[in-house]
Amino acid sequence: MKLCRSLFIKDLSDESHFNTLQRLAVEGYLNNNQQFGEFNSNLSLISSFVIKAICSMKNLEKLILRNDLTLEDLALVFQSCSKVIELNITAFEFEMDKMVEDLKNQLRPGFQRLRRLDLECFIDNVSWPGFQEMFT
Repeated sequence: MKLCRSLFIKDLSDESHFNTLQRLAVEGYLNNNQQFGEFNSNLSLISSFVIKAICSMKNLEKLILRNDLTLEDLALVFQSCSKVIELNITAFEFEMDKMVEDLKNQLRPGFQRLRRLDLECFIDNVSWPGFQEMFT
């Protein structure tokens, strides 16, 4: 029997939810988490701590984030969580035309490993070739 450990947070901007996440991460309870979802946060409150907490989940397979995620943050997640196969994110800061080659090389294996990708973002004509390169 396979047990699936999941954590879904409705509103990370609620200080009590953030404190709970922080306590769980510091005490190591998130290490074996397979699914993590956060659905309604104040973008200004998402900190590097949240990314570090996600990166501590070595068995993470499914990630749902409804906040602004940078390509650098996503690269850290892909590097730390090599089992991620489902990604559902909202991102408005993806500027593929300004991305350095090293970052592309870090992101490409993560995108190629995905079985399911739900990406909500604005893609302009300049960025589209970069997205195509990432996904193939």
